[in-house]
Amino acid sequence: RDLMNSIRDQSMNYFHNNPTGSLMAHATNDIPAAREFLGPAVMYSANTITTFIFAFYFMISLNPIITLVSLIPLPFIAYITYLLGKKIHIAFRNVQEKYAELTTQAQESFSGLRVVRAFTRENYESNLFERFSNQYLKMNLKLARYDSFMMPILAFLVGLSQILVLLYGGNLVIKGEATLGDLTQFFIYLELLIWPVAAIGWVTNLIQRGAASAGRLGKLMDIKPEITEGKIKIQNGQIDNYDIEFKNVTFTYHSQSTANIKNFSIRIPEGSSLGIVGSVGSGKSTLINLLTRLYDIEVGEINISNRNIKDYPFKPFRRIFGVVPQEPFLFSDTIYNNIKFGKPDSSLDEVIEISKKVKLYDEVLTFDNKYNTILGERGITLSGGQKQRVAIARAIIMDPKILILDDSLSAVDTQTEEYILNSLQEYYRNRTTIIVSHRLSVMKNLDNIIYLENGEIVEQGNHKELISLGGKYSKMYEMQQIAAELDNY
Repeated sequence: RDLMNSIRDQSMNYFHNNPTGSLMAHATNDIPAAREFLGPAVMYSANTITTFIFAFYFMISLNPIITLVSLIPLPFIAYITYLLGKKIHIAFRNVQEKYAELTTQAQESFSGLRVVRAFTRENYESNLFERFSNQYLKMNLKLARYDSFMMPILAFLVGLSQILVLLYGGNLVIKGEATLGDLTQFFIYLELLIWPVAAIGWVTNLIQRGAASAGRLGKLMDIKPEITEGKIKIQNGQIDNYDIEFKNVTFTYHSQSTANIKNFSIRIPEGSSLGIVGSVGSGKSTLINLLTRLYDIEVGEINISNRNIKDYPFKPFRRIFGVVPQEPFLFSDTIYNNIKFGKPDSSLDEVIEISKKVKLYDEVLTFDNKYNTILGERGITLSGGQKQRVAIARAIIMDPKILILDDSLSAVDTQTEEYILNSLQEYYRNRTTIIVSHRLSVMKNLDNIIYLENGEIVEQGNHKELISLGGKYSKMYEMQQIAAELDNY
């Protein structure tokens, strides 16, 4: 639970540095190792200590000298346990790290199966997996070797203790300085100590494994979330107004040296519409990620209702947005459940009504199970355009105050795009709408449009104003018009 909560609260940068496969390895290997420490290791440690104390007390009360003789191997047991325990700790840590690499490689290969097959790289991926597997095997064998030494050595030293008692104690019995009953009791107590002493090795093994895993989990869980939740109270999840304002915002991704957004300022009044266009890498999607607090800014402010977005609690804040990302993620679930994901109490009638708005209804009816059709992983059953329309329907059904479409019509044809935009025109007339797109035909009816370049606004105005300006936007529009005419020809 703690690991899950730790991962859940992290920003997007966290997932850039910790691949999915690595996180899965922590959950599947490190958690059980830590659990073994908290269960059997603690229990058997207590059992070992208790049994040893009682057996030692009775032994020393019988004959202190024989007791001391029987304990001669004890320092060797302690030393060997320490020595092998150290090696087991390092070996197990290496095994876990290699397992994380193996899991990451497998996860990426399966996730990118289409690309792997398209480039006929199956053999390469198989060989890579085999190489990681062999390395993982060798590390496991090294760990097994250390494990295999522990129990035999401890058994030998316990046996040595019995031989010493037999030699010294037997000699005392022969001399009449001890009774046969005393010697017999010593062997009974030594027999009682065999499991506790043997358990030292097993428990040491568990402790070292648990320590290695706890260290790995600790590093992961000690990472403080970059984005912290605001503390102000919002009554009934409602904010006074939904005016958005960027004030001198500058932002740089951790992995880059130059700023992606530079001294960016704009005001988006409630109920208005804003279009964001620009070349690839100009910062369009970054602005959306900053507005929805997937990343946090260090320079400048982003305000909604004249209050910094950092002051708002996550849940009510993010509920005001309906976001359709560039690459929509669909769950391996029914179409119906994917659409109502943002509003779980939605009825089938509501889902159907929204589907008609995004021109999805007729296509869903062609599936055998209609809205109960199970989608493959990441919605692989659907085409790119269908996935985008399911994502748009999922955002709209939430009835958000701020609708954000981040290049979410790129995979649909122009006729479908026009139909969707016309059907949504009434819908987003009374709410703030932000549309990011490469297709300028989407921008025609928007109140304001900005053209980004290297994270800065180079042109701003509505569609007609930007066309008459004859700048970058105008040239981009002309190129798209020519391309459309050539396609029609």
